[in-house]
Amino acid sequence: MPLGYLIAEVHKLMKRRVEEESRVHGITLPQWRALAELTLNEGMNQSELAGCIDTDPMTVSGILDRLEKRGLISRSPDPNDSRAKRAVATPEGIALVEEVRAVGRVVYEQAMRGISASERKQLLDVLGRMKENVLAMNADQKELVE
Repeated sequence: MPLGYLIAEVHKLMKRRVEEESRVHGITLPQWRALAELTLNEGMNQSELAGCIDTDPMTVSGILDRLEKRGLISRSPDPNDSRAKRAVATPEGIALVEEVRAVGRVVYEQAMRGISASERKQLLDVLGRMKENVLAMNADQKELVE
């Protein structure tokens, strides 16, 4: 099986499993991703958040609306841009992120069952180098265009 296909398939299966478990906690994966990002980078605006979770600002707007209605985030005016608002996770939102992170850790451990610590390290090292190579290709292509 080709490596790219296998990586994509493992990602899809793990993502699906986390989505199923997240629903038990009453949150969708896109909502969790946004909320988790806000716990790491407090006070982001919609555009910044969209860039971090790789989606468009309009989609993020709907996600933030739903999170705010549930009391998982609060929003306040951006002092640097009167059209924008900054979002912050509430204590309830932070607690929910921790619950779902625990679910993610369980899914990860189940996926890594039977894989030794040295194999895990080697896998992470190889995938990390592949990521660096792909990022370098993108940088090299930009240099060629300029």
